Amino acid sequence: MNTGNTGFTATIITTAITTAFAVVAGIVNHIMSGNRDRENQQTSASLKYTGQQLEELYGPLAFLIWEGRRTYTDLAEKLIEMRGKKHIFDSLKVGEKNAHIIFPLRDEEEIKLWIFWIEKDAFPRHEKIKELLMAKTHLIKGEIMPDSYLDFLDYHNSWKIEHLRWQEQQIEYSWKSKFSFPFKFENDIIETFTYLKGQQANFLKLNRTYTKIANKA
Repeated sequence: MNTGNTGFTATIITTAITTAFAVVAGIVNHIMSGNRDRENQQTSASLKYTGQQLEELYGPLAFLIWEGRRTYTDLAEKLIEMRGKKHIFDSLKVGEKNAHIIFPLRDEEEIKLWIFWIEKDAFPRHEKIKELLMAKTHLIKGEIMPDSYLDFLDYHNSWKIEHLRWQEQQIEYSWKSKFSFPFKFENDIIETFTYLKGQQANFLKLNRTYTKIANKA
C-alpha cells in the first residue's frame, strides 16, 4: 500500500546520494591533498639536503679538483719548457696524465720547482680536501665511504709524512707518494657533483609544480 508521496521520497533519495558523493569526494580530496603535502615535504627536504651536499662538500671538492688539474698542467708544461722538449700534454686525457710526465726529475732546478709546487700548491689543496671529507662525512653520497676516497687519503697521508721526514730529519725519499694517484677519486667526485646538480634541478621543478597546485587549491 502506498502511504507516502513518491516525489518527496525521490527527493530524499537524491539528496542522500548527492550528500554521499560530496562526502566521498571530500574524503578523496583530503587524501589527495595529504599525499601532495607529504610529497611536497619530502621534495623540499630532499632539495634542502642536496643543496647542502653541493654547497658544503661536493661543490668545494669539485672546484679544488679542477684547480689541481690546471696547476698540474701548468707545472708539467713548465718542466717541459725547462727541458727544451715538445710534448703534446693537452692532448692527453685527464686519466692519462701520470707521474711519468714529471719523473724522473733531471736536476736541482727541477727538484726545487717540484718541491715548491708540493708545498705551496698540492699539499695545501690536499689538506683542504681531507678536512672536507672529515668534517662533512654525513654529506657523502651513499651508505659507505667509497674506496676511492680512502685511496686518496692513503695517497696524501703517506706522501705528507715522507715529505715531513725529509724536511725535519733529512731522510731522503722519492719526492712522491708511494701510492699511485687515485684518478678514480677525482672522477667519482666530479660525477657525483654532476649527478647532484641534476637532482637539484629536478627537485626545484617539482617544488615549483607543488607550489602552483597549492596556490590553485
